[in-house]
Amino acid sequence: MNVINKKRLMLSLFVLAMTSPSFLLATLNETAHTMKSLNSAILPKAEKIEHLTEIQGTKLEDPYAWLRDKNWPKVEDPKILNYLNAENAYTKSIMGPYQKQQDALYQEIIGRIKLDDSTVPIQKNNYYYYSRTEKDSNHPIYCRKQNSLTAPEEIILNANDIALNKSYFNLAEMQVSQDHQKLLYSADYTGAERHTIRVKNLKTGKELPDTVENSLGSVFWNKNGTGFFYTKVSDKWRTEEVYFHKLGDDQKNDVLLYKELDETFWVSLDQSSTQRFIFIDSSSKDSTEVRYIDLNQDKIEPVLIQTRKKDHQYAVDQQGDLFYILTNDTGKNFRITTTPLSHPDQSHWKEFIAHNPDVYLTDLGLYQQHLAVSAKENGLTKIKIIHLPSNQESIIQFPDPTYEADLTFTTFDANGARITYSSLVTPRSVLEYSFADKKLNTLKTLEIPSGYNKDLYHSERVFATSKDGTKVPISIVYKKSLFKKEGKNPLYLYGYGAYGSAVPVRFRTDILSLLDRGFVYAIAHIRGGDDMGYEWYESAKFLTKWNTFQDFISVADYLVQEKYTSSGNITISGASAGGMLIGVAINERPELYKAAVADVPFVDVLNTMLDDTLPLTPGEFKEWGNPKDPKYFQYIQSYSPYDNVKKQDYPALYVTAGLNDPRVTYWEPAKWVAKLREMKTDNHLLLLEINMDTGHAGESGRFGRIKELTKEYLFILMIYNMI
Repeated sequence: MNVINKKRLMLSLFVLAMTSPSFLLATLNETAHTMKSLNSAILPKAEKIEHLTEIQGTKLEDPYAWLRDKNWPKVEDPKILNYLNAENAYTKSIMGPYQKQQDALYQEIIGRIKLDDSTVPIQKNNYYYYSRTEKDSNHPIYCRKQNSLTAPEEIILNANDIALNKSYFNLAEMQVSQDHQKLLYSADYTGAERHTIRVKNLKTGKELPDTVENSLGSVFWNKNGTGFFYTKVSDKWRTEEVYFHKLGDDQKNDVLLYKELDETFWVSLDQSSTQRFIFIDSSSKDSTEVRYIDLNQDKIEPVLIQTRKKDHQYAVDQQGDLFYILTNDTGKNFRITTTPLSHPDQSHWKEFIAHNPDVYLTDLGLYQQHLAVSAKENGLTKIKIIHLPSNQESIIQFPDPTYEADLTFTTFDANGARITYSSLVTPRSVLEYSFADKKLNTLKTLEIPSGYNKDLYHSERVFATSKDGTKVPISIVYKKSLFKKEGKNPLYLYGYGAYGSAVPVRFRTDILSLLDRGFVYAIAHIRGGDDMGYEWYESAKFLTKWNTFQDFISVADYLVQEKYTSSGNITISGASAGGMLIGVAINERPELYKAAVADVPFVDVLNTMLDDTLPLTPGEFKEWGNPKDPKYFQYIQSYSPYDNVKKQDYPALYVTAGLNDPRVTYWEPAKWVAKLREMKTDNHLLLLEINMDTGHAGESGRFGRIKELTKEYLFILMIYNMI
């Protein structure tokens, strides 16, 4: 069921950090062609308007505060729009002369993707469900076959048809009713993450008149398919209410089942592996409260499992007459308990898997006679399969020195546990551990049409020493024939380090475009994520957040010291809170980096955290601290990238933003770039690209994302004179 992963996604509000596209820029004098472009381009310059506030005896000057539209989330101020459009025009004028090179690079990346592909089917009762893509389709086509995989195909939803003529489209959730006759789906059409829920009759192929607006996306049917549960997004983009919608009724008649009153908590929905229970998770950054709805009962009544407590997180699943609970009540790395359905509160919890300070439990999945548990030991994932009720165990090990292995729940009555596995050198594979013969079978391996030879590349895992002596893991990959440990190779370093979100170490076909040109690719597993356990996360938040930034800088220093690259030959990249990381790194040690990429960066930290009218700010107090408290004010001010821009040389920089982004508002990167233009003393290129039709995740659809990645790599090659 991926219970902890789903909950953490809601808590961190972190979307697509590794897949969000980003851009890198060349310096002004990089090539004659670039110089010619610059000479004909109009450099945007934001007006400075006095804006002075005094907080706790400190005067805060913010001359670019006018870039925030007073009517946000509507952005209609002509002055603001003119400035943003000028930034986009400037970026286009710089990149335009390289359109042929961009097209060639796009074809190179596309050539590694099997465009007409399909997923491994999942059997649900007598139906086999799967999705597929066609050569020219930007979005998946969702299908099923009845009784046999050789039966005729039935298309239940073609996302390409829904996305037609829309500037943005993202299908968030999809669920078939238990009788397989109706389909629920929710979609976002602007990037603002306000989803519309619709219902399709799979017998007739027609949509029902039911339409529910302003959902965050998660939807679940009731047992007989006469209605569904959903969470509603408030005017402040908070999920604080859970509703039940009866088919045929107007949304205004929907029944409110639960309302969260604490603005630091968010509400999400989940479902038990058996599909008997709907779980209402009310969660903050450090505590959880779960209620359940029994779909076998006629009355829809949420029942509390355990009252929230400070620093207590838990997630729930169900098998038979027991709830299985993943909880950190006795230790930060979690344990698993069971409790009778009739007595779910904590006083009846019985230990099933004890807390282990060296093993971090991250996920569980329940089947008819088995429990699958995912855990991290020394930062590497191990998956344990437990036969119930004998409790016999099998542990699945993986061969690469650094990798990603995820449990992928299918159905409660499945014959095996599915695992998605890949590494920096191993293409993604769908594996299945057979419960019957205890063997791990490969169901599908990613096909690379242009060809790929794993033996040409090398991956390794090394450790840098941070400022306080902490050993920080680094995942590295490079092409053997192009690498010599002499410090001459260019290096691309990625980091995130926030919200307890680990950076996945997975195979990416696009990275081959860098590796095949001699780049080393590295991931810094810095504190702030939970890469090495939950304490790894907790050791870099609040008043210890500087550990995240020191770890990242120490990783860069280590890679130079060990001659993977050299100082000034590194490109760094991060998105969202990872963009904050990039902002701090270039403020502190700009000479280390040749270029920096900041996608939708959270860089105006102090001003955002002081404004509790913004949708995410109250919940973020438990991540960064509340700056209305003087000690947090001073600490956040010490690292907030916007507040610490200096008169110094900076590396070449490319920054992205989304006009409809509710997570990192567009004015944060816009203000930051304006201040950088004012303060920096170098002549390196600084570009800002604002997508006027999307939000936090950038372009929708696989081709849109590939085009953005192509731009990023084009900029990298410009920087290193490889065009």
